Amino acid sequence: MTSIAAARLVPYRLQLAAPHTDARGGFSSREGVLLELTDAEGRSALGDCCPLPGPGDPLDAAVAALREVLPALAGAAPADLYQRHTAAAWLLPGPAAFALESAVGFLAAQQQGLPLSAQLEPNRPRPSSLAVNALVDAADVPAALEQAELAAAEGYAVLKVKVGLGRDRDLELLRSLRERLGSRVRLRLDANGAWPGEEFLVLAPALRDADVDLVEQPVSPAEAAQPGRLAALRARNGLRIALDESLAGSGAAALVAAKTCDAIVLKPSQLGLAAAARLARTARAAGIEVIVTGAFESGAGYAAVLEFAAAFGSPGTAHGLATALAVADDLVEGVPRPAAGSIALPPAGVVPRLAVARETSR
Repeated sequence: MTSIAAARLVPYRLQLAAPHTDARGGFSSREGVLLELTDAEGRSALGDCCPLPGPGDPLDAAVAALREVLPALAGAAPADLYQRHTAAAWLLPGPAAFALESAVGFLAAQQQGLPLSAQLEPNRPRPSSLAVNALVDAADVPAALEQAELAAAEGYAVLKVKVGLGRDRDLELLRSLRERLGSRVRLRLDANGAWPGEEFLVLAPALRDADVDLVEQPVSPAEAAQPGRLAALRARNGLRIALDESLAGSGAAALVAAKTCDAIVLKPSQLGLAAAARLARTARAAGIEVIVTGAFESGAGYAAVLEFAAAFGSPGTAHGLATALAVADDLVEGVPRPAAGSIALPPAGVVPRLAVARETSR
């Protein structure tokens, strides 16, 4: 197997077509670095390190961790390196692990003539397409309704609506969505941990009246981790609950294995491919739905998220893959985009590459 000949980091900054808003705040651009690997025969592969904004300097820490492992990559066989990393899980922050695993995995997959999904989960049949939910994330109610109506008109049957932005705003938006769209769409809500449990219970009747399909991370990770808390909330409100932010903690696997939720929402670009795969397998064994979502990464990160969803996403589930539509000026090409509520997957696998304009400007 041809070894890695060169490795380099390519910093980038992406603008979003419109600001993203959720209960934790918002952002209008994304910063990250691409890990580009080239083998001795000239094949290249990309991995993306793009942490979501948070306390401290998550990007600086992730990039520093990547720089430390770069010297060990030259001369290694990608397939061997991929197996060693996913088995041993080098001590890297999740976004740095994702970049390394993706770049090495994509290069190994090219050398073997396989899609990355086959590296991730060898015995799972590859789907030809994935269902996709649209994202409704405007803070302003009229703007959010406009997003929802446009998505429904374009053929999206599932909407993921950001809530936790104020009780009056959330309830007005839900009422208006049902008035305007009726039963044409399924509504998933994402509170990003903004509701204390008692507030979630107070809101539950209105959420049931709106025929909400799923509530993602209604309470904080700290509250969700309390023994029996999620089970009590589910029993009292009759709503399906998904976990997202809780999956970044050390007790995530135990939460999932204990069947404390109905679904998990995995962000591989924040957790790392290997860590996300372990959670997906745990959820699958427990009969829990696995939803895979992007985090406004570059096309390189999005490509790996697509391959992960092909390998681990629950069949028939609408995944959070419309984030690619929010990126206004990507530096990566060769990656399919969602349309009309689905995204087609090339049988040979998604292979991201630096856009020609970026290549010629190096």
